[in-house]
Amino acid sequence: MTKPIVEMRGISKRYGGVQALQSVDLDIYLGEVHALVGDNAAGKSTLIKTLAGAVLKDEGTITFEGRAIEINAPRDAKALGIETVYQDLALADNLNVSANVFLGRELTRNRPLSWFLDNRRMEKESRTLLGKLKINIPNIRQQV
Repeated sequence: MTKPIVEMRGISKRYGGVQALQSVDLDIYLGEVHALVGDNAAGKSTLIKTLAGAVLKDEGTITFEGRAIEINAPRDAKALGIETVYQDLALADNLNVSANVFLGRELTRNRPLSWFLDNRRMEKESRTLLGKLKINIPNIRQQV
């Protein structure tokens, strides 16, 4: 049996007096698909947000490919190839489709210290991604 690519051990999270997670363990093996099922407020979203770096755990350890890691921000998770699509409507409705796809990790033009967004490349990559997911949005320049 192979080792999990991700191991979460004893993950706990409190919000004031509310215990959202208490000593949760989770193993994720390469190529597996998981579903977290439970009652409202059971901690499903908190666990995933912990793995994605959107929520900091209070206790526990996370191991990736056999080595202990700290995920303190979404960029840490992204560097490991971990990204999350949330179930809630966390979209910026004043931005278009491709801007939402790249929200927080916008592409810039290939110039040193460029602050100009590479909208053309973001649109192209968004179309490719949506095509792979079989999502048909005729105009990705429209606001969401």
